[in-house]
Amino acid sequence: MRMLRVHRVGRNAWLGATLLLGAACHDLTPPLPAGTQDPATLATPEGAMAQYRYARYVFQSHWYDYMVTSGLLADEFQTSTIGAPVGGTISASMVIDERTLPEATTTAFESNYGATYAGLQAVRTETQQAIGALRSYAPAMPTSYRGEMYALQGMAEVMLADLYCSGVPLSTVQFGGGWTYAAGSTTSEVYTHAIALFDTAATLAADSARVLNLARVGRGRALLALGRAADAAQAVADVPTEYAYQLPAALDNSITFGTRFAQRATVSDREGGTGFPYRTGGDPRTTFVLQGNNAFGRSLAYPGKYSGDDSLIVFTIASGIEARLMGAEAQLAAHDTAAWLATLNTLRTTCASAGSCATPAPAGTGGVDGLPPLAAPGTDSARLSMQFNERAAWLFATGSRQGDLRRLVREYERAPDAVYPAGVYAGGQGAFGSDVTAPIPSTERANPRYAGCKNRDA
Repeated sequence: MRMLRVHRVGRNAWLGATLLLGAACHDLTPPLPAGTQDPATLATPEGAMAQYRYARYVFQSHWYDYMVTSGLLADEFQTSTIGAPVGGTISASMVIDERTLPEATTTAFESNYGATYAGLQAVRTETQQAIGALRSYAPAMPTSYRGEMYALQGMAEVMLADLYCSGVPLSTVQFGGGWTYAAGSTTSEVYTHAIALFDTAATLAADSARVLNLARVGRGRALLALGRAADAAQAVADVPTEYAYQLPAALDNSITFGTRFAQRATVSDREGGTGFPYRTGGDPRTTFVLQGNNAFGRSLAYPGKYSGDDSLIVFTIASGIEARLMGAEAQLAAHDTAAWLATLNTLRTTCASAGSCATPAPAGTGGVDGLPPLAAPGTDSARLSMQFNERAAWLFATGSRQGDLRRLVREYERAPDAVYPAGVYAGGQGAFGSDVTAPIPSTERANPRYAGCKNRDA
């Protein structure tokens, strides 16, 4: 948790510089940076709303980081240093891309997944502080503001459970001062804790369909991760297909999205022989934009959904399309092949991309953007592959793939090397490793109750 205290010093400097001053710096131990407003003056409705806005900013910036990091471990992305010769410099991105992540490391290789871990824990801290500030200093504001904070906290916990080994500590920083260290929670315990947060969010979100549906999708995502497909489908049944919870990309104005992305990753294609054909499949849902070549002659590309004017880029955090895909998985699990196929084909003929649904396409057009209807494969295994391929395309570059691959191993008993990239590593550093999770970084060892990963299984 020491990393969170460092983060909070930076946060207060940011709030002071931008006049978005929040009430959540009461527990700050070091002196405030010069020019930062005294926390005692922040106990106002305006201060509470500033903390709310800041918590959303922290979420959207670290969501992007999670999306890239988790995509590297999965099959969506490869490191931007792909093609580096054997014996050359190994980057932090390459370590996670090639699935070689020893838990005991204290090297700079932690910088990739370690920063992601710190960021997601920071989301938990800042949303907790926003909830306390809104409750204490802005009680007249709609309760959905607090509901949104609970939902984003739940989303951060789902991401922690998706990416990291079993044993994530859910330590807490109390509003007004002090913190409580937590021992490591198992992966299923983290998902279960997130469900409780989503339930609270839904209770508080009666005045906001946008937040209520965010909580519903989040709850469904956690239930699906626990192998409870029918419960997940029920949780999201009332989410409209056209729904999307989106946040603007938190970008550095001095660098374009494409350049920023290319510094760490590139869109992959059939990585390790098992990966989805994101580039060569010709699927309009996984378009990409070429960004030149790296120093080793490998082409770099970033997701086409994030092309165009950087000021207009938005990240889709949860969507009605994801809700329908949960329903489809429940139908598949119930062996209702006809209903399952109809759900997938309805999406293909009504939605152009995640969070962007249209009216039904004209008859005979082959569906939106040329997506032809699917035909049901003849085996359970092939149908399951089709289900997850549809998820790969619809939810491309939205931070969902790592959880999906891990779930294929954990809940559907597929071999890890049949799901994750395996074999010769295209980066030039030998072979892929066997890791399907990232270890919790060594900085967590400052927590006296932390005892390391419980296991590294899916």
